[in-house]
Amino acid sequence: MKKRAVAAVLAAVIVTAMTGCGSSGTQTTENAAAVATTAEAATEVAAEEEWMNDPTAYLSGITASDYVDLPADYASLTVEVAPVAEVTDEEVEAMIDSQRQAKRELKEVTKRTTVREGDVVNIDYVGRIDGEEFDGGSAEGYNLEIGSNSFIEGFESGLIDQKVGDTVTLELTFPEDYGDSTKAGVDAEFEVTINSIQEYVVPELTDQFVTDLGITDEFGNPVSTADELRTYVRNYLVEENESQYTQRLEEAIRNALSEKTTFKKDVPPAMVLRNSEAIVNELTSYATQYGIDLKTLMQIAYGSTEESYMQDINDMAVENVKKSIMLKAIGDKEGLTLSDDAFQTELEVAVSNSGFTSVEEVAREDIEAYREILDKRKIMDFLKSKTTVVAPAAEEGSTGNTAAPAAEAAQ
Repeated sequence: MKKRAVAAVLAAVIVTAMTGCGSSGTQTTENAAAVATTAEAATEVAAEEEWMNDPTAYLSGITASDYVDLPADYASLTVEVAPVAEVTDEEVEAMIDSQRQAKRELKEVTKRTTVREGDVVNIDYVGRIDGEEFDGGSAEGYNLEIGSNSFIEGFESGLIDQKVGDTVTLELTFPEDYGDSTKAGVDAEFEVTINSIQEYVVPELTDQFVTDLGITDEFGNPVSTADELRTYVRNYLVEENESQYTQRLEEAIRNALSEKTTFKKDVPPAMVLRNSEAIVNELTSYATQYGIDLKTLMQIAYGSTEESYMQDINDMAVENVKKSIMLKAIGDKEGLTLSDDAFQTELEVAVSNSGFTSVEEVAREDIEAYREILDKRKIMDFLKSKTTVVAPAAEEGSTGNTAAPAAEAAQ
C-alpha cells in the first residue's frame, strides 16, 4: 500500500507536485484547441501555449538563488507538529461498520405495521396552503427515511407511531429560512397516506461478508476473514495517520523557511500562470464532484468574493511558486537536485514502466513535473532529517519528551 507506481505520476500529469495543492492534470494545447469555441477560450489556449514554451515556467529553467536569500539556519530548524495519531480499536470498528452500512439493504417490514424512527416509509402525500395544492408539495409512492430530516420539521416525526394504511393530516409551518421565500414562515397542511414500511438491514460481519468485499492486502493476498479485515483496516489507518503527519511536518518546514526567506525579485510570471492553471483545474474538479462551480467553491472554502476569487487563486499560485523556488535554492546549494544525466536515466525507467514506448511521447510539462517531484522528495527528506520536531505543549499533568529529530519522529 505504501508504494505508488511511477506510472501513475506521469499519467496524472502532475504539474502541481511542488505546490502543496495536490496533483492535477493539464490539458494539451491540441486538446484545448479542440474545445476552444469562443474567443475567451482561444485566448486561454494561447496563454497556456505561451507558458508551456517559456523556460521560466519550470524550476529547471531558472537559477533559484537569483530570486532568494536563504536563512542561515535552514538546515537546523525547529518546528511544532502534533505527533502521529495512534489508531484505536474504536476507529477500526467504525471503519468496518461504515463498510457494513454501505452494504445495507432495504427490506419490507411484515411483522409490525407501526412506524418507528429509522424506518423507510412509502407514502403518498398532498400539500396545501390556504386549502390550495402548491407546486412541489405532492407525490405518490415516495420513500422517506424517518429521521433523515429531509422534510420540514414535524413531517417525519408526525408519522412515528402511525400505521400502514393510515392517512394522517399534518399541520406544519415552513421554516423562516426556507429556500423558497414564497413559503418561508407559511402554514401548510399535508395529507399523508402510509403505504408500507421498510427498514435497512445491515449485514453481519462474517467471513463471507469480508470475502465478498474483494479486498487484497499489500502483497496481493485476499482478505477473507473478520480478523484479517481488522488487521487490514488498522494498517490502512496507521498509514493514513503517518501520511497526514508527514504532510503536516513538510508544511511546517515550508512555512518556517518561508518566514525567514527573503525574495530579491518577483517570481517568473510564466511559473505563476502554470501554477494557477493547475490550481484552477484541481479546484474545478473538486467543485464538480459537489455539483457547484469554481466560484462557489472558492466562496465556501476560502471566503472569496465573486470579484476576488480569481485573484485569490493567483495569490495562492504566487505563494506556492515562492516556496518551490525556495526549496530549489536549498537543493542547488546542497547538491540535491538531479543532474540532467541522472534525471534522464530516472525518466527513461519511469516512461518504460508507464507503458510509453519513448520519452518523446511524453509532453514537456509532464517531464518537468516529474523532475520537480523527484527533486522535491530529496530536498524534503534532507530538511526533515535536519529538523527538530517539537510536539504542541502537553496538557497539565501529562509527561513525556516533546522534541525529536524529524526523521526519528516520522518512524
